[in-house]
This record gives sequence, structure tokens and C-alpha cells, in this order.
Amino acid sequence: MKLTAIIVTFNRPDALEVILQSISNQKTLPDEVIIADDGSSPETLNVITKIKDNFPISIKHVWHENNGFRAASIRNKAIKESSGECLVFSDGDLIFHPYFFYDLKNHIKSGTALIGSRVFFKENSTQKILETKQIPRITSFFSKHIEQNRLNSIRFPRLGRLISRSGFSRNLRGGLLCVWKKDILLVNGWNEDFTGWGMEDTELVARLYHTGLTLKKLKLAGITYHLWHPLLNRKRVKKNEILLYECIEKKTIWIKNGLVKTEKP
Repeated sequence: MKLTAIIVTFNRPDALEVILQSISNQKTLPDEVIIADDGSSPETLNVITKIKDNFPISIKHVWHENNGFRAASIRNKAIKESSGECLVFSDGDLIFHPYFFYDLKNHIKSGTALIGSRVFFKENSTQKILETKQIPRITSFFSKHIEQNRLNSIRFPRLGRLISRSGFSRNLRGGLLCVWKKDILLVNGWNEDFTGWGMEDTELVARLYHTGLTLKKLKLAGITYHLWHPLLNRKRVKKNEILLYECIEKKTIWIKNGLVKTEKP
């Protein structure tokens, strides 16, 4: 199975450098990384250029002009450039546990999509990581670096298989999603009607669920560490929530403003 990691970023080259470092430290590497760049300034490209020659796998950089928060659009561009049978979408504020991709490859099955776990780092810990480019080893539930979701810091995959939850809820987020490429093509990718922060990931997960996929929220496996940052502008959230609720109510699968701009063929 060939796996592509798609990382969304926007003007956080310091975070991107640490994220790529966490990928290079994986026990099981993905087969390629695509940086889905939502219109960053040249500093982001400079980081990628500096790293890519000595990186253990291929890095591609997909960019579009900065025209506000358009994560759905740039993710679709990345899908078109991907060569993997399985795609992992991750937001640009998540560092990967060394066994993250190992866990995904051991949990993903035909007919399923996976949602990983987040541990939230404190602001001062995040600042130190970005300054030093040193990622701390989280070996304890009581780590001083953790702000929220301490339980998610424990890795115990065998037990996790017994307690992982399946099914859809409006609280599910797709900003850390592992899905077969054929399944995301079936729903026409990300919905580009979503602009501004919020809900585009839950809407995608809902459409995948409407196809009959099993959505599995991983526990004690598939761990990431969320780098602190100020809240993003959320003025579009209400409009995006309306789009989400329409999708859920109508059990929408295919959207016309996705990978291809057409009604379902």
C-alpha cells in the first residue's frame, strides 16, 4: 500500500519544519509528502527547499494564491498530485508521534476511514519547540508539555482496538484523516463552497459516512501533538455550519464544487 501524507500550511514555516522533522523520524515512513500551501509567502518554500534534498522521501509543494482561508481548495489540488492509494490529511499544526504512520497502516482496512488523536501542547512548550527545533519525547501521561487531552498521549494499540469508536457525529473532525483515495474520489473530494475556518472537515467525513464507510476514531494509537497558536478568524463559521447541516440532512455524497466542478457524472 502506497501512502501519501498531505499537510496543509499557511505562513507557519517554523511549524512546518518541525512537522517534517517528525515525519523523518517515523518508524514507518509514508511514501510521499505533499505540502498543501494555502498561499504562504516565500519563507515556506525556502524551508521546503532547504529540507527536501536530504529528506528520506519525496516532498511535493502545491501552492495557490492567498485569497483567504481556502483549505478545501488546496487539499483538492494536493489530491490531484498524489500517487498514494491511501491519503492522510493533516493540519499544519500537528506533530506526529514516531509510530503515527505505523499505526495507520496497521489499522486502515477496506471500507474504513480513520481519524487520529490529538494531544494539545502548552503555549510555552510550543514556543520552545519552534525555537529549538527539538521535539520532546512524551513518555508520561503527566508530561509538563500537555495542556489538554492527556489520555490521548498514551499509546497502547492492542487495547485501543477494543475501545476505538466507530460511527459519525458532528463533533468528528477530518483535519487528521486517513482515507482510501478511491473513496475520496467517490465523494468528489473536499467541498470548495467552504471558505474561512471551520466545518469543511466534518462535512467531508459526513459525506464519506453517507457512502457506507465505517469511520473509526482511533484511541491509544495514531497520536499527534497539537502546536499551540492563537485562534483563527471564525467569522465564516455560521455559514459553514449551515452547509454542514444541509449535508447531514440531505445525506449528501457528491458535491459539485469539489475535485471536478460538475454534477455527479
